[in-house]
Amino acid sequence: MGFKDLVRKLRTSVDELDASRLQDRFVGLDLTAVGEAEPRVPLRLCGEVKRLKIVPRSGVAALDLLISDGSGEIHAVFTGRRTLGGVEPGRGIVVEGVAHRERGELVIMNPAYTLLPNG
Repeated sequence: MGFKDLVRKLRTSVDELDASRLQDRFVGLDLTAVGEAEPRVPLRLCGEVKRLKIVPRSGVAALDLLISDGSGEIHAVFTGRRTLGGVEPGRGIVVEGVAHRERGELVIMNPAYTLLPNG
């Protein structure tokens, strides 16, 4: 690491460093970047679980995962679920489905998912 790289790293915010780390982690997987995802189009996205939350949807509990790949964030909602085995913050996940906009945010309902190995 050269002096210029060190100076750039010290001046960069934590959020920018995290976004860069995530983009580097998922490069080369030939998937759609979350920041480029469009509603009502079949998608295959990959990212890191940032947050898990149980939320009510139409009177039924649903597990809401906030997934980020460094270019953007998307909510993956699993209706009728309170847990998904192996899913925890920091875990890499690939989700497939059709997204829609809800309150200005991208949401993908009951997507097919694949957990990536830790590390």
